[in-house]
Amino acid sequence: MTTLPEAGAIRIVAANAAAQSAGVNPGSSLTDARAISPSLKVVEANIAADRACLDGMLTWTRRYTPWIAIEGVDEHGGAGLWLDVTGCAHLFGGERALIEDFEVRLNRFGFISRFGVADTPGAAWAAAHCLASQGGAAIVPSGEQRPHLARLPITALRLSARTLETLKRLGISIISDLLELPRAPLTRRFGSEVCLRLDQLTGRVDEPLSPEAERLPYVARVNFAEPIGRTEDVEAALLDLLQILCTRLEKDRKGIRRLSFELFRVDNTADQINVGTAKAVRRPEHLFRLFREKLYRLDAGFGIEFLMLTVTDTDTMESQQERIQSLDDSEIPSVVNPGCDLALLVDRLEARIGHGRVVRPQRRASHIPERAVELVPALALKTKKNLPGYAREATLLHGDISSLRPGSRPIHLLPKPEPVKPIQVESNAPLARAVPLPGFSWRRQTYCLVAAEGPERIAGTWWRGALPPDRSGEEHSYFTLCEDGGAIREYWRVESESGARFWLFYMPFPLQCYNNGHEPRWFLHGLFA
Repeated sequence: MTTLPEAGAIRIVAANAAAQSAGVNPGSSLTDARAISPSLKVVEANIAADRACLDGMLTWTRRYTPWIAIEGVDEHGGAGLWLDVTGCAHLFGGERALIEDFEVRLNRFGFISRFGVADTPGAAWAAAHCLASQGGAAIVPSGEQRPHLARLPITALRLSARTLETLKRLGISIISDLLELPRAPLTRRFGSEVCLRLDQLTGRVDEPLSPEAERLPYVARVNFAEPIGRTEDVEAALLDLLQILCTRLEKDRKGIRRLSFELFRVDNTADQINVGTAKAVRRPEHLFRLFREKLYRLDAGFGIEFLMLTVTDTDTMESQQERIQSLDDSEIPSVVNPGCDLALLVDRLEARIGHGRVVRPQRRASHIPERAVELVPALALKTKKNLPGYAREATLLHGDISSLRPGSRPIHLLPKPEPVKPIQVESNAPLARAVPLPGFSWRRQTYCLVAAEGPERIAGTWWRGALPPDRSGEEHSYFTLCEDGGAIREYWRVESESGARFWLFYMPFPLQCYNNGHEPRWFLHGLFA
């Protein structure tokens, strides 16, 4: 359940089904809830996150009605959506069918919902919160709010916590008790709050809802008096649309991250091109070049009737300072941004080979060789990530990988270690250093070793339980443990007679299930230049 502080106490905002079955309901204090069920798990409510979630659902919910309002998300924990479905329910086969469609879609998103349908917002709220079961709906027949809702608790009236507490002390627990009381004493004791909520529930007083204004995306379109078909005409119209959108975005201090270009033909068919940028951009010429890479794929058919350009993703982008005078007077003053040219290059490459395929290697805090580097987007920020506990522990135990001397790691690392077969070879070359094995066979070639340096022991991530305690499980082989980072390896830098240098490692501990000697013990992991 979630809680929020209120008037010097901590009150429950929301409770799941298990808490409510134990007798813990929203609105009660945390102290009372602890007395009922001491094992409750409590999380502080995040009102801002609730509001952001509801904001994100607005556009999607307009499939049912254009008249949508968000219930005030405040310190009392209210959170929900108002939908005025007057004149819209028949499009889905009735109110019940609309609710079923709505519920199925929300379940796919992972939400558990309650629905209430009534003539007034107050009655709909009461039905959703007090009549509908979790994951269900309650429909109040038209004009019958009073008989259907009279037996509900007074919490269905959306009263303040102080008013509810006072009414309960007076012995008033259900709505019918309030309906039978004279209005004058209620107004003198509680002001206009109680009577107003009763009238809003029964429909005597209107409760207007302020619908949320639809957030229109950045869209530009052009209609043609006569259908066009030439590529030059499409390019000219596209460049004009880009100029319009970039001007609008500049006023809002935003840049383009994703764009969708659609053309609609006279035969009611359409085609679409999507492009993306590595960083926010407001340069029409650059965006036009990204589209130009793909315009050849479009087919005008019997003619193009109109074009539409939509910005599907934006990012904050402040105005950039330009040089007063360019290096060459004949050039247009360029923007002072050293990383801009690189971003434009990445955009053009991704327009040809695919979005997200331009990457760069980035070091990670891991002593496991194959995990020391990861591929990230080419323009990803070089930020120092918060390392988990085991990574910090590894750095303390094995040292920072950057402290290794130059040449101790190979330039080329194989995607995964490959087993090699040790063999006996005869060689007349003098041994520079003692070698752990005379030679080996790898990829159908034989190499005779003349020098070696090592061993360097690299232990696995034993603190994560990757290595079996007895090293005897039948489900584990050395190769599997090596892939999981759980094997202990002894690395050697070796050199062959031909001058080729390799990075080999040896598995020092045998598994009991491979006592027959068939388990490979030597692996090749990298190649030096």
